[in-house]
Amino acid sequence: MAKNYTKDLIRKEFINLLNKKTLNNVTVTELARNCSIERKTFYYHYENLTELVKEIFQEELLVVVDEFNETLSWEDSFVLAAKFILENKKAIKHLYQSDYKDDVEKYVFSIAGEIMNKYVDLLSEDTKAKEVDKRLIAYFYQCALSSALIQWVATDMKSDPAIMTERIGKLMDGNILLSLKRSENLENITDNFTQYIDLV
Repeated sequence: MAKNYTKDLIRKEFINLLNKKTLNNVTVTELARNCSIERKTFYYHYENLTELVKEIFQEELLVVVDEFNETLSWEDSFVLAAKFILENKKAIKHLYQSDYKDDVEKYVFSIAGEIMNKYVDLLSEDTKAKEVDKRLIAYFYQCALSSALIQWVATDMKSDPAIMTERIGKLMDGNILLSLKRSENLENITDNFTQYIDLV
């Protein structure tokens, strides 16, 4: 219990610091001091800041998986999944502008994939859509949503991605179910191009 408490405290304070300053200005010494722990305590839990960053994204992805709500639309689910990013814009921006850019992009791609794969599977229950088409539909939306959010992170972050996502949802309303129904009448394909789809 104490170990989990300390790690949670370290993660929380690290994000707090990143919301105030760039990554290259965050030190283990300052992080430990703000957590009221010794430097050696930090290194007992983490080998370095890299391990800490990767664990933060892993833990937040687990939250997305656990909190998926079958009653929500895909756009509401995506906004909920992006809660960590939206609540820590400066921290995410600072990580994106550091050596952890790839980690940010992978995290965004992963949460989009989790949401869209679950949503498409849920929506397809009353259809006879082919598995390959279900994965393609989910992958298409995963790429679109993650690219839009990454672009938002890479720019000034002044617009509201929740409003944009809601608007897209209204414009595309019914398209996923329509695509699933179209799949029922399509011929099977022999080319296993889904092997190129990275369903993180």
